[in-house]
Amino acid sequence: MKQLLLSFALLFSVLSFSQELSLDYKEYSYSQFFKMIEEEKDSVFKLNNALIIYNKKTDQRFSYTLNINTNEVLDIDSVSTISVNKHVKLNNVHFQNRYAERVNENVSVVNGGLTKIHFTKGVEIRKSASLSIYNCIFDSTFVSTNFDVCKVSTDFIRSKNLFLGFQIHYTIFNDQFVLTKNCVDKNSTLNFDVEISNSTFNSLNNSEYSVLQNFILFIQENRRIYFNNNTIHTNGEVLLSLNNTSDITFNKNEFSFRNIFLSITDQKNSSEILDNVFHDEVSFKIDELKSQDQIDWSQFKDKLVSGTAKSNLRTSLREKGVEIPYLYSKKFNTLYKDSIRFHNKTVYGNEVGLIGTFYNYYKSKYNTEVANEVYLELKDFETKRFEVLHQQNPSFKTYFTWKVNQFLKVFSAYGTEPARAIIFSLYVILLFAFIYLLFPNSWDSHGRKRIMDRYAFFFTYMNKKSGIHEVYLENQKEDLLEFDEFKTLVKQQGKTVPKFFTATALPLYKWAISGTHLSANFLKRIDIMKGTWQDLPKHKRVWKSTLLIGAFVIAIIYDITIKMLNALMLSINTFTTLGFGEIPIKGLPRYLAIIQGFIGWFMLTIFSVSLISQLLN
Repeated sequence: MKQLLLSFALLFSVLSFSQELSLDYKEYSYSQFFKMIEEEKDSVFKLNNALIIYNKKTDQRFSYTLNINTNEVLDIDSVSTISVNKHVKLNNVHFQNRYAERVNENVSVVNGGLTKIHFTKGVEIRKSASLSIYNCIFDSTFVSTNFDVCKVSTDFIRSKNLFLGFQIHYTIFNDQFVLTKNCVDKNSTLNFDVEISNSTFNSLNNSEYSVLQNFILFIQENRRIYFNNNTIHTNGEVLLSLNNTSDITFNKNEFSFRNIFLSITDQKNSSEILDNVFHDEVSFKIDELKSQDQIDWSQFKDKLVSGTAKSNLRTSLREKGVEIPYLYSKKFNTLYKDSIRFHNKTVYGNEVGLIGTFYNYYKSKYNTEVANEVYLELKDFETKRFEVLHQQNPSFKTYFTWKVNQFLKVFSAYGTEPARAIIFSLYVILLFAFIYLLFPNSWDSHGRKRIMDRYAFFFTYMNKKSGIHEVYLENQKEDLLEFDEFKTLVKQQGKTVPKFFTATALPLYKWAISGTHLSANFLKRIDIMKGTWQDLPKHKRVWKSTLLIGAFVIAIIYDITIKMLNALMLSINTFTTLGFGEIPIKGLPRYLAIIQGFIGWFMLTIFSVSLISQLLN
């Protein structure tokens, strides 16, 4: 039975292949092709099983100069535009293209292609193996479906000098665009390329619930795909499905749309996705990211949505009888982004799995900077999920878990920036230092009377005939009295104690009072009054008053600086939980110091863990 089925399958394949070879392709030049369109009396032009061959004598209009490096068509302005006002339907029609004559290493002459054509009606192309479009305008729908293109004979293509694939450059599409290619024949040796660059796709539908897929690029079993420098303006659905393809280049495109599904699966070699601009969310689906792939994370940042999650959700909603158009509305997109993907456990798992794929990709390339950016978005997802879990099941545990994640984001970027923890620690230290500055503490020698004592010192100096050094020594009298009592005690000992004690005690006394005497000698040298301020002649009062005020201000600044340093040191001491047993402040700051100590312990722990995490990474 199996052998019989195998024989039938083989016979069917041979018959299909023979039928393909036996097709009677009619050949037309490009000029003949457009003349046929012009002469068609019906509003629809149809053509089946044909070859459009470039004729050097009649088709100079379809010959153009091409910059090989940029795919830019040169001198295109000198060519007049051909306007096609009929609906064009082509089936199994192939266009001879890329018959090039090299001018130099950068420029070549390309013979064969739709160049500067204005199609005012729809264009439908089925089963075409080759087509080049340059600088054209399509006002209506453009559809090219090539599901059976792999059945075209390879020998036939080579014999007709066809460059297999589609090239679209510098072209404007003002309505729906559809390009599909799927080789169902796994044994096909056709190497099909798709090149789309520097083109604009405009399709705006104002319906809130539009299900129209305004841009579809569905490519499977392909050799190379180049999609570069294109602009897509549409509020419908954009589908880019690039599957089982050798190489993908998807760079510098701009998308302004309601929805985009970008699917890259079963890629054989590498994918390059760089410098694209997405103005809204991107539903992205990919099997894996390989080391040879090149993908820029910044283009997806804060816009990434799991295509797998949305597809599964779509299927689930269909099964529940929910109207599919609702999926493409702005309302649904907002609902999905802010609610569904965090409330639904399965959807959430698909979402974080996609971001995790990017995180593992950048980690494997040792790109820690970008990997940390991806990790931040991954943790933001987790934080949002914790918020939802708390809303669903309010408790201290769920609330604490949620708030800790928020705290970790602000103070250490989820452990990826240890320096941020130190910066916030400095803010905390300075804040509490300012609070301590407003209250007295035992580290200030004169406490709150420090500035008042400074005023009293200057009042005494300006009203006494004695010098400033004498006023200073009088203020230090109580402190000096203690040292004088010690000196008297040493002298009274005489020979009642070993000489060692008296010989070492007197130098200690002199050292203890040396600072006071040095200050007094310095003040004596800079004394400017030589009497009371009232006794000064009027012509001397102005400049001496200026000096006195300057000296007073310097003294006040010194006092304030010392008080600020004391407050700062107290804050640092409390924050680092070093402590001296007794907190050197009273009142409300005494309790704030305990709170600061707890904050310091917590934040320094975060810093330590973050630093160790980064070192391990």
